[in-house]
Amino acid sequence: MKSLALLFCVWGVVAISCGGDDGGGNGNCAVGSLGCECTGGGACDPGLVCDSTDQRCETAGGCACDTSGSCETGCACDADCGGGGTCSCDTSTACDASCDCDADCFTGGTICTTGTANDCQSVNEDWSGSQCCVEGVAACVPGTANDCQSTNEDWTGTMCCVADVNICAAGTANDCQSTNEDWTGNKCCVGMVQACVAGTANDCQSTNEDWTGSQCCVGDITICTSGTANDCQSTNEDWTGAQCCVGLVAACVDGTSNDCQSTNEDWTGTQCCVEGASLMCVDGTANDCQSTNEDWTGAKCCVEGVSQCVAGTANDCQSTNEDWTGSLCCS
Repeated sequence: MKSLALLFCVWGVVAISCGGDDGGGNGNCAVGSLGCECTGGGACDPGLVCDSTDQRCETAGGCACDTSGSCETGCACDADCGGGGTCSCDTSTACDASCDCDADCFTGGTICTTGTANDCQSVNEDWSGSQCCVEGVAACVPGTANDCQSTNEDWTGTMCCVADVNICAAGTANDCQSTNEDWTGNKCCVGMVQACVAGTANDCQSTNEDWTGSQCCVGDITICTSGTANDCQSTNEDWTGAQCCVGLVAACVDGTSNDCQSTNEDWTGTQCCVEGASLMCVDGTANDCQSTNEDWTGAKCCVEGVSQCVAGTANDCQSTNEDWTGSLCCS
């Protein structure tokens, strides 16, 4: 699928961290995308800005529906969701060690974890007297000495530390076999993916997908959401067997297949996913959601390049930086 010779980077999710957090699988996400690490030069994808405090990419101008420090799942521009995904056990901005989808745990570098002096002996391991500090790894997760044997893995005595991975998910030894997967004896650690979500072995077959034995891990995507196999067919969509994972979109919201037809939109079978920078999807009407930076989904008006949508009237919402949705004035 994808060469592990490529350098890995860290996702929110994913949706979807080389993305983010996935969640319930999208804890990890691509550098530069929403909720994810800024590039080394402090840059982000179009429409996003680098928050200098958290060093993550957030919506330019703010995010009106983001009212807390945790992920609000109905809020497409909430950076706490890690690129569109959710990670229920990620409860802090530090690594929650028992949380496999916590993007904070996949930063690379050196990890100090439990182990034994006898096992903490590889060239990139150092025994501190109480912990085994392993250099150049992305995650340390449960495993077994017999299984933690690949060139990307180091056994500490109690944990298997793995390099070049983004997400460690549930799986099986028999299925965790692709070139960018490493079996620890307990987890399947996968590189170059943004989300690991529910799916089936038969459906998790595209060039962007890796089957772990219980999860479908997907690369080059932004958001994984509900859908159907028949409708999840566009060039930037991947069907996992249970979810439709979509790339290059900013939000997936309610809509209809008949209305979700613009060049910026992808229909999953149940949701309309929309591309755009600084995108807000709000109440409106089909007749009014017609400007060049507006897309009607069948249920919502998605407006690109705005930071807020407030109450107003069609007659007053007329300036060059305003867009009337049919219900709200966005600017």
